[in-house]
Amino acid sequence: MACPRFFAPGVDVASALVTLPPDEAHHLTHVLRLGVGADVVVFNGRGAEWAGRVLSVGRREVRVECLSSLTPLAEPPVDVTVAVGVLKADQMDAVVRDATMLGAWAIVPMTTDHVAVPARARIAATARWHRVAVASAKQCRRSVVPTIDPLTPFGDLVARETFDLKLICVEPGHRAADRGWVATAGAARPQTALLLVGPEGGWSEAEADWATRLGVRPFHLGPRTLRAEAAPTVSLTALWTAWGW
Repeated sequence: MACPRFFAPGVDVASALVTLPPDEAHHLTHVLRLGVGADVVVFNGRGAEWAGRVLSVGRREVRVECLSSLTPLAEPPVDVTVAVGVLKADQMDAVVRDATMLGAWAIVPMTTDHVAVPARARIAATARWHRVAVASAKQCRRSVVPTIDPLTPFGDLVARETFDLKLICVEPGHRAADRGWVATAGAARPQTALLLVGPEGGWSEAEADWATRLGVRPFHLGPRTLRAEAAPTVSLTALWTAWGW
């Protein structure tokens, strides 16, 4: 049976002992009911992890002794930032969970013309999405936790020049869709990419047209219109098929 994994963002190569964050300590003691001497794995969310052993369990903290570094599972060959038009709570949680599992480097909740989630709910959810990403990384044995950016307008993302390639997932009927995926799959593999996926209402014509004018490459995922929460997962799977992982 695999050792349980715990997120310890403060641990680094020089750490001999690490104090788990309160929520991780609670999970160790009250959910998994582990005690002193239990074998565990700790990871820092930045690509490193260690075999460890529970050294002490107190009322307010758990300390773990780091015994040896471990070789983490390989990350994808491209740092993909997934920008998603904000969805309703459980749908957005699913996007964050699955994008973490499928190797997204960063996740950006995005405001667009057709986002229907109230502003207050969008802002308050950021901390929850981070917790979802941590839980997903623990479950899938990933040593990297993607960053969850603050809520960002679509226009700001499209205008960023920090990506080697920018892609926008459009509906099959969009006039630019037929020239997207084949060209994208055959292109040289980038080091960084931005993947834009719209909300439940899709993109407005103005958004899709403006993105393509700025050099964002449109593609679609086949003849059927997918549910909004499924599109990021299918898009990432298609990208890794094209780029290798």
